Amino acid sequence: MAQSTGIGQTIQFSVHVASSLDATKDQDMTFETVYAGSGLTQINLGDAGMGVFAITGNEELDVIVDMSAPSNLTNTGSSSDVIPFTMQFAYANRGVNDINQAVVVSGTTARFQLRQRESGPAGTPPTPPSAHHTPAQATAYLYIYGSMNVGLISPGAYTGNVDLTVTYD
Repeated sequence: MAQSTGIGQTIQFSVHVASSLDATKDQDMTFETVYAGSGLTQINLGDAGMGVFAITGNEELDVIVDMSAPSNLTNTGSSSDVIPFTMQFAYANRGVNDINQAVVVSGTTARFQLRQRESGPAGTPPTPPSAHHTPAQATAYLYIYGSMNVGLISPGAYTGNVDLTVTYD
């Protein structure tokens, strides 16, 4: 009987951020050990394996987050095997890293206030940064989660690029 090996899959991200914003990766998205033919493996919002990012910037402004992810992870060796792959994200913008406050995004792009304003959209335009004014900073959190469906594939490393782009609106 042939022995099957299991390999945990870690999804690594690249982040593109507007120069006046700061983004840090707090945690990679990590799937537990999977085996050829193991089927659907999911990381749901709130699971220990989800990816977590912190975005810090001017609390008076809105941000646009765009996520680009492949539909398959591809074998890095000589095999042409792929693993079907889906990703989703949510954000929390009330100043704390709390998935209970997360807003689930439908699709791959979201526009939101860096810090949720209780009064709704900003009224007058914010004062631009200057030598006499430094805007208050706020941090919003992104939660990345998803699934992969592992069929009868060749063992080895599988890869795909996931890009997050964060800009002010």
